[in-house]
Amino acid sequence: QLKNVRANCYGKYIALRGTVVRVSNIKPLCTKLAFVCGSCGDVQGVPLLDGKYTLPTKCLIPECRGRSFTADRSSPLTTTVDWQSVKVQELMSDDQREAGRIPRTIECELVQDLVDSCVPGDMVTITGIVKVSSTEEGKIHHLR
Repeated sequence: QLKNVRANCYGKYIALRGTVVRVSNIKPLCTKLAFVCGSCGDVQGVPLLDGKYTLPTKCLIPECRGRSFTADRSSPLTTTVDWQSVKVQELMSDDQREAGRIPRTIECELVQDLVDSCVPGDMVTITGIVKVSSTEEGKIHHLR
């Protein structure tokens, strides 16, 4: 149940049942980004975790060892996948609805072939790994 998704679930593979209440537009998510060395022009691909990257620290060519890099989004080494965010709301029993409690929701990230697989109103079982993202309001759980 969604009420049991807490910090001890972080990094764990779980399953949830719920109703899709919102889907985002489909966007590209960069999974690997190419960087060109400013000194010799060598290109290296850097894997991105959750769309975040750090610049390479040095050129991989032993004779160069340059430390200035430029991102190259059009390189064949740069790869992207389709990405979509959906919000899933917990299923509530009749007695919970009568209590007037607002249903819990969780943001879920869909990639590749799972993108565009559901619409608001669909009852779904989501399986994925729990991660935590920082927002202005604090920490929120995501299922990936």
